Amino acid sequence: MGRNASAPALADQETIKAVQTLRTHADHPSALLAINRQTARFCAPGIDGLIAYRLAGRRHLVMVAGIAAAHDHRAALLDTFLLWAHREGRKVVAVQMLHEDAELFASRGFSVNQIGASYSVRLDRFKISGTPFIKLRNKISRARRSGVAVLELGVDLPASGNVWDAVAAIDRAWIKDKGTKELAFLIGELGAPEAFDRAIKRLFIAMADDVPVAYILYTASFGQHAGWMHDLSRRNPDTAAGVMELVNITAIERFKAEGAPMLNFGFTPLTSLADSNELPGAYSRATAWVFRQLAQHGSVIYPAQAQLQYKLKWAPDLIQPEYIAFQKGATAGGLWQFLRLTGAI
Repeated sequence: MGRNASAPALADQETIKAVQTLRTHADHPSALLAINRQTARFCAPGIDGLIAYRLAGRRHLVMVAGIAAAHDHRAALLDTFLLWAHREGRKVVAVQMLHEDAELFASRGFSVNQIGASYSVRLDRFKISGTPFIKLRNKISRARRSGVAVLELGVDLPASGNVWDAVAAIDRAWIKDKGTKELAFLIGELGAPEAFDRAIKRLFIAMADDVPVAYILYTASFGQHAGWMHDLSRRNPDTAAGVMELVNITAIERFKAEGAPMLNFGFTPLTSLADSNELPGAYSRATAWVFRQLAQHGSVIYPAQAQLQYKLKWAPDLIQPEYIAFQKGATAGGLWQFLRLTGAI
């Protein structure tokens, strides 16, 4: 049932099957996190579906991005998963759940709290004309005037070894320079060059003087959120202002031309928190208080407001609360293991 999905590649038949399952049943913008290299996938006999998770410490496991199964089979898959976790001696923490999954966890006795929100743009109605987008247009124009060009890997730019080396150099510079943390486990991965598949991953690279200086990875979203996810983004520290916005508008124009329904900007923790989003009778007031304190004073743990401001400049027209659930109630140990697993502490 449970398996450690260590270092999967798209040539791996199990990974191919997982992607097919996600295409058929996933209904979460971040469902493709299930194929990250260190993420395991739980499957149950007789049920076409999966649950993505990672082990956390000796007594917990953390599942992510909901339950990918047919609607009528979601509860059965969850119950089988919970039974397996119990037999393994582990308590379950579930993060990045949309409202319907949150209700299902609440019905199984979990303590469920809103932990943040995800932000999406419907591409058929998106445009950056008008007064609200003046600053955004100016930043994009400034980047264009600086001579930066944006090319898509495998379309406008050959996927050569030199390009991948340059992308790796951007990663190293970004990691060395960054003073804040990314939420590992909750973001996508480029993966190995030989396993890169444009059907589920798109890489747009900013070029200055024919040298890659920044990129954004977009990963596929399925179900009612079908389209693309603005996922991993990195740049050299000295990259000109507006380059990331130029990369994103270039990708948006291509996605719109292809008829993609949505661009999902993904989950941002500790944002858009509201009492009205909590599930009556299922949430912990103490946990809600902790999250609100972190939202106000927790920039050292995660720069949520900086992430939010970038997303809001694109005027998202779909904002969905996302939830975290703790088996047998929220505990300091469960929250600690989640924060350790994501790299927030």
